[in-house]
Amino acid sequence: MKVTVRIILLPFLLALISACSNKLTLEVDSEVPTPLATKLPVHVGVYYSENFRNFLFQEDSENRENWVIDNRESRVSLFNDILPSMFASVNMLESIDTADSTIDLIIEPQVMEMQVALPDETHSENYEAWIKYVIKMYHPNGDLLAQLPITGYGKTPTAIFKNKERGLSTAINMALRDIGAKLVLDVPRSPEVRTWLHTKIDCTQYSYLCS
Repeated sequence: MKVTVRIILLPFLLALISACSNKLTLEVDSEVPTPLATKLPVHVGVYYSENFRNFLFQEDSENRENWVIDNRESRVSLFNDILPSMFASVNMLESIDTADSTIDLIIEPQVMEMQVALPDETHSENYEAWIKYVIKMYHPNGDLLAQLPITGYGKTPTAIFKNKERGLSTAINMALRDIGAKLVLDVPRSPEVRTWLHTKIDCTQYSYLCS
């Protein structure tokens, strides 16, 4: 009788363990170091939409049952730390329409896509993460100046982290660091922004933007 019970329960327990291993609830709490940058003499207003503040990575499939990755705090902290290192001043806006006469430029980051991959999915030895943003920049009157896509990529080897939660969290943190570095480099060099900056800056002080 005991043998029979074990034979019946073993497949059930294995299936239960397998199902549980496919679930993931991950809250990413990371700090991104502020890259060194020359502050531009521009006063910026930043607007975080509800979508940007509340975006979650969610997936419910056969291999990823009830996956939820929450990096909301890290996302907002990234821009709160990076933008003040780039511009003379940064003010939070309740909407794009609330900019006053002291604002030269409005920035609105948007989350477009987020993807993660486990080592057994890519047949590699790394946990990987991709995060894509679009940085929208507006004139103070609300007219669109430029849209700049920025994709961050991060990976961490299984040799360091065997646990998927820690491995993915670290990969996402690396992707955020990548985005922070690209913000500093790519925003001032966007063709539309460069043209606009020529009307706002002294080219004798910022020759690398006026060439």
